[in-house]
Amino acid sequence: MIVVDSSVWVDYFKGQDTPQTNRLDALLGVEPLAIGDLILAEVLQGFRLDTDYAHTKDLLLSLTVFERLGVDNAIRGAALLKLHGWKFHGWKFN
Repeated sequence: MIVVDSSVWVDYFKGQDTPQTNRLDALLGVEPLAIGDLILAEVLQGFRLDTDYAHTKDLLLSLTVFERLGVDNAIRGAALLKLHGWKFHGWKFN
């Protein structure tokens, strides 16, 4: 199982062509992947459109999620950050 960091997900969803995003693309649906609940919150808070947010949430929740904060808390935190336009690391997805 491979844990994928938020920086790789951010680049992946922004369409960046990097060795890490290429590897992630090759692994999706082939190898078991995991994220942490804080990674989930970091990635979700960057989406502007509700449909993109919901689709990505479903995709990420289909992976194994390691909990530290709790998935529900991570999703609530991401929703609040998205709602108020706060930027955790200064990125915004299209």
